[in-house]
Amino acid sequence: MEDFPKPIKVKIFFDGNLKKITDKDSEEAVVSEGLSFAMFLNFIFTSYPEIQKEFPPGQLGLLLNDKRPNHNDILKDGDEIKLMDCRRT
Repeated sequence: MEDFPKPIKVKIFFDGNLKKITDKDSEEAVVSEGLSFAMFLNFIFTSYPEIQKEFPPGQLGLLLNDKRPNHNDILKDGDEIKLMDCRRT
């Protein structure tokens, strides 16, 4: 069992119209240690396919620990991910 990645917890926050899609302000996810931000984003889009339908590229804001993430960033236990509605209204 030593070959299995260690589980870590990350917190996801949803603002604006994202709350309407997810029916929640935030949630905690348990993922494998070593998971990249890009792979985690794929997990979110798979869990909530309406997000990609509602938010074309460039209209969804993303922060990892209050900083702009790189798709190669590796998630760590306790990380916070924020998804924001960046559309102009």
